[in-house]
Amino acid sequence: MDTCDVAIIGAGPAGAAAARECVRHGLKTVVIEKRTLPRHKACSGILIPRSRSLVQDHFGPIPPSIIADPPVIRLMRMHFPSGRIIDIPIDGTGIWRNTFDAWLCERAGAEMRESTACVSCKEQGDGVVLALRTARDAHVPLQCRVLIVANGGTSSLVRDLDPSFYDGVPSYFNLQEVYPCASRLEAGVFHYFAMPAISPYPSAYVKDGVLVMEVAVRAGDSAGAALSRFREYLWPRIGVTGAEPERRVGCWVTMTAPQGGFYFGTDRILVAGEASGLLNLFGEGISSALASGIRAGRAAVNGIRDDRPPGPSYRRAVQPERRRTEEQYRYGRLIFRTSGVFDWRAALRDRSLPERVLLVTDLVLWFLRLKRATR
Repeated sequence: MDTCDVAIIGAGPAGAAAARECVRHGLKTVVIEKRTLPRHKACSGILIPRSRSLVQDHFGPIPPSIIADPPVIRLMRMHFPSGRIIDIPIDGTGIWRNTFDAWLCERAGAEMRESTACVSCKEQGDGVVLALRTARDAHVPLQCRVLIVANGGTSSLVRDLDPSFYDGVPSYFNLQEVYPCASRLEAGVFHYFAMPAISPYPSAYVKDGVLVMEVAVRAGDSAGAALSRFREYLWPRIGVTGAEPERRVGCWVTMTAPQGGFYFGTDRILVAGEASGLLNLFGEGISSALASGIRAGRAAVNGIRDDRPPGPSYRRAVQPERRRTEEQYRYGRLIFRTSGVFDWRAALRDRSLPERVLLVTDLVLWFLRLKRATR
């Protein structure tokens, strides 16, 4: 049976951050990714300042080739059914997840096993035994001292570890389409449409000269129909007709955080990133994935060094990240906050009093609809 110190499931930001921490401390580390890198993901690909800082400190400067055009996402513009808009500063950096994730994994320096799925995992003695399946349907066992699960939302491994974790939690299918066409949509802005008649989370933006549109629908609804509604609404307003998508990707998202649902694993199985429930408002998850991945990697390093299970120390270390995420879903406080991902007070500061009243009304109505949708 193959052996290693640390096995990591998932080659996204959480998995790469954990791998980087383990490798730099001399641990034999294997990253298992079910697809082949680079691979596209249904993600807006915006690095908020916290994400950039974590990447800089942990991986080094981001190469210019990884950064999209325009490089700066100045703000998120919320469009309301009333016709009003509000601009929330975010100071983001645009990237594509295919090249960004591949670069993170390259910098991590771990052994990569791509096109390989982890079918099951089980703690056994002072380690964990994994059952892996390759693209050729070969079944390969792997034993490690610590396992880090970082394979995104609706993780089948998390479901096996805690069968009740997803009970009563709404699941969404996120669908992204990319159109190689010109449009009048303002670049350098992440456009979010607070219009539940279209979808709970419709958004659009321009990146590297292409139009990207995204919707999310609850399980049982049609993402294709939601995207069709979004095109019917948006295209006449931005001068697009008859465009055909060059790429369509999707993924499942399970919103456990609004209900206070988090799962960080067992004694020797650490769960990080979105797989643990760490997903911020508007689907921003890269910052918490990086932060929790680093913490999981450090816990694994310390646990192996001290010959003790790393689970308890990891669960303590990740609590600040849990609290940060929970704060994002306290909707009643959001418009009064000056810190965090979205500076709502800055967005309202230069508006007249009547405008503030109308925009706060729009926001409250949206918060109420969003709260119902994520419960």
